[in-house]
Amino acid sequence: MKPEEVRRRIAECKEQRLIELDLSNEYDTPNEEKLTAIPAEVFDFVWLEKLYLRNNQLSELPDSITRLQNLSQLDLRNNQLSELPDSITRLQNLSQLYLRNNQLSELPDSITRLQNLSQLYLSYNQLSELPDSITRLQNLSQLDLRNNQL
Repeated sequence: MKPEEVRRRIAECKEQRLIELDLSNEYDTPNEEKLTAIPAEVFDFVWLEKLYLRNNQLSELPDSITRLQNLSQLDLRNNQLSELPDSITRLQNLSQLYLRNNQLSELPDSITRLQNLSQLYLSYNQLSELPDSITRLQNLSQLDLRNNQL
């Protein structure tokens, strides 16, 4: 996605207080047009419920993600994430978390704080084990672990 398109979508979300923001890319987008970081102003949109960041070059998730307390869906498929910060577990309304095709080798034990999580997609990562605490996710109805190192 071209930088001007990113700016346009962010401005539109801000002006209209949209609950959904899509900054995903198509598969054939050149790498130089993919996001390497989440634009800082996105973390001011505390009303956001859905944030889509598929097919980018994100290598980390900043702690400021915790400001988005209304998020119920977070889509980070096809990025370069190698770890999840503990801070993500403060997103208490999160029910769908898409982490397919990243470089995750472990999940934080604190993942159990996400008590509303019903769908967790972790396929095509480098997970070799899961925290025992994952069994405490009472609302989890879909867990995709295909193609890991379990």
